[in-house]
Amino acid sequence: MITRNTRVEEIVKIPGIMSYFIERGVSPITRDGAFPRNLGRLLEIKKVPDPDGFIEGVNTYLKELALAVEGTTD
Repeated sequence: MITRNTRVEEIVKIPGIMSYFIERGVSPITRDGAFPRNLGRLLEIKKVPDPDGFIEGVNTYLKELALAVEGTTD
């Protein structure tokens, strides 16, 4: 489960997660690579109006990805 304290470097390793961020106007990448702090700080810097909603959406998206992958292995 992703929280405000989850390091962005760990989040960007998850296949498919980049599209979720980019589609919502939040780039987790800097010119030097993944944002080197936690997700809460990134959302603060990017002035995301509802950080908790964004994080909830990330977790929902990851659950949906897992179900989709699970469905393709049957």
